[in-house]
Amino acid sequence: MYKDFLGILDEVLGRITPTPEERRFISKIVSEVITALESLKSDYKIDYKVEIVGSYAKDTWLSGEADIDIFLLFSPDLPQESLGYYGLTIAKKAVENLGGRWFERYATHPYIEAEVEGLTVDIVPAYAVETPDKIISPVDRTPFHTRYVKSRIDEEMKSQIRLLKKFMKGIGVYGAEIKVQGFSGYLAELLIIYYGSFIEVIKNASKWKPRKVFIDLERFYSERERKKLLKIMPGAMVVIDPVDKARNAASALSIQKMCEFVAASKAFFKSPSVEFFFPPKPEIDQSRLENLLKSRETDILAIVTIVPKLAEDIIWGQIYKSLDGLETLFKKYNFKVLSKGAWLSKNNDLVMLYEFETAKLPITEKHLGPPVGSENENDFIFKYVNSPNTIAGPFIEGSRWIVFRKRKCTTASEVVKVYYEEARLGKHIYESFNMKMQILQNQDILKLTSIDGFKEFLHSWLVKKPFWLKK
Repeated sequence: MYKDFLGILDEVLGRITPTPEERRFISKIVSEVITALESLKSDYKIDYKVEIVGSYAKDTWLSGEADIDIFLLFSPDLPQESLGYYGLTIAKKAVENLGGRWFERYATHPYIEAEVEGLTVDIVPAYAVETPDKIISPVDRTPFHTRYVKSRIDEEMKSQIRLLKKFMKGIGVYGAEIKVQGFSGYLAELLIIYYGSFIEVIKNASKWKPRKVFIDLERFYSERERKKLLKIMPGAMVVIDPVDKARNAASALSIQKMCEFVAASKAFFKSPSVEFFFPPKPEIDQSRLENLLKSRETDILAIVTIVPKLAEDIIWGQIYKSLDGLETLFKKYNFKVLSKGAWLSKNNDLVMLYEFETAKLPITEKHLGPPVGSENENDFIFKYVNSPNTIAGPFIEGSRWIVFRKRKCTTASEVVKVYYEEARLGKHIYESFNMKMQILQNQDILKLTSIDGFKEFLHSWLVKKPFWLKK
């Protein structure tokens, strides 16, 4: 059976395995960066260890997508404010000495993203803790992950890891960041270590069910303990971190991304194709988008603003919170949301999309009052009997009072403009709405296709069907 896949997998490996030339170039730059970092120890009179971590160190990176992570490991006795100062200062100086450029970035704490001879290198300050249970910040665990994976894989498994990562990227489930909520590179590596090969991962994943998968590579827990942990550990599945038995390495994985992976795995087994790894790019023109919008006979609203530049996990956490908060607000005013989504440009233009059965309701709404004879019966009658907002009633229907009254809002756009302060929004999204907000509806949304990348997002959001889903 597996012979059917060999030609496809060999072709994919030929395209994703780093070439000798690529390896030599990156190795040269990495060596120069490490030397530059090491040479500054005497200048700052502080000791630290320079260590390469991540997919490059493990040799599980994909051609053209090298993730170079270099850690500056300081003594745990160093105060955190000093860790930030020395780590960033040394990293910046080293990059400048190489003639490169640097940018401060933020994750769990600040780090430096450097550009040296066209190669991007992340330089991250962390603590050199003795064991994972003594970590001070989450990144302190990363060197242990790297060492563990390196100790468990051989050359063939590196190829299998590359295949799995590329498959996950192709179907859109790769990345543990909040924006994606998918599989981390480390989790992909653990799956290959556990199942042995790409095909075995796909074969087993085809049978996965959310909150039913428990993987414990080092067998830390008994069967009874596993059942309990499945209930209490966060994540769509539980993969015990081999270097920290109290941590679920799959905690960031959402049920949706897990199910997408399960469904795509089934589809690959049914009809294997290189397209799973290298998705075809659909032809998208303005008329295609116009027709997609017209054919739905629903209403689509786009809320457009500009958000501040923040760490990606921070801003996307706020975006998802705001998406849910506004959906709750729409429901409060009786607008039925069919779908929602968000897109963020490189320049931090934020577009939040909502699709409604209808974005316009009649002025009249039927409001149910209390049962006849109840304690608050008189309060209801007094409120509506002569109210200018009463259209009909109050009257009795069955056993309770009813009134037809005027709606506060008859359009979804009015709900956003007038009542967005009632919604549970992320702090920076709320502030952005206060400063600038534009609302577009249906065909007017196409004005945004001039922003680089939005056309592709809008097409995908409208079509929704995965590219790999066949008859």
